[in-house]
Amino acid sequence: MRHVLYFTADWCNPCQRTRPITDELKREGLVDFLYIDVDTELKLAEQFGIKSIPTYILIEDGKEIKRMNGAKTRQEFLDFVNV
Repeated sequence: MRHVLYFTADWCNPCQRTRPITDELKREGLVDFLYIDVDTELKLAEQFGIKSIPTYILIEDGKEIKRMNGAKTRQEFLDFVNV
């Protein structure tokens, strides 16, 4: 199964602009986003080498497939998960 780790923070403006899109895609069952706050999950962010947010990491069967950064459109998310 595929899911997307979404590294974010409350104070991040691009994250705030993107969150309604990711919430909608998750609600529709199109993308399984797992939201990770870099301020409270610092060790996890370090483990994945997060240097900027928002960062999205596509995971399949426990392995990283690819990643992208920055505010994205609905279509960019759909393209991202459809490798």
